[in-house]
Amino acid sequence: MSLKVLIVDDDPVITLMHKRILAKSNISLDPLAFSDGKAAYEYIANDKEGNFFLVLLDINMPVMNGWEFLNSLQDIPNDNRFYVMMVSSSVSQPDKEKAKEYTQVIGYLEKSLNVTVCKEIKNIEAIAHFFEDSDAK
Repeated sequence: MSLKVLIVDDDPVITLMHKRILAKSNISLDPLAFSDGKAAYEYIANDKEGNFFLVLLDINMPVMNGWEFLNSLQDIPNDNRFYVMMVSSSVSQPDKEKAKEYTQVIGYLEKSLNVTVCKEIKNIEAIAHFFEDSDAK
């Protein structure tokens, strides 16, 4: 059972930083990056292998924002394969509350990721089993 990691963020600097920290934390050595929700959604919707996905999702993006992405995700069968970690610069309490309305959202983090936060992500009950064999450094 594989877990594909997607970074969905329109900021190339954040994307590069997140790729490096995900590799350093043994979450993913080669996460896929998308600069808008539509491209990420199309990638997931066309997955024919039944992969599981950990999506690190920004809210404010062009083309399709994070909320539109989450709404679209509801249309895909077997939506229990999707684990979404909101990673946003928004500190808005209404955004944090709205994120809780989606069953696929497993957490809400303020940008940007670091090693400590990645360890916490790996220990989230819903996805911890994907990391049981990985180095916990």
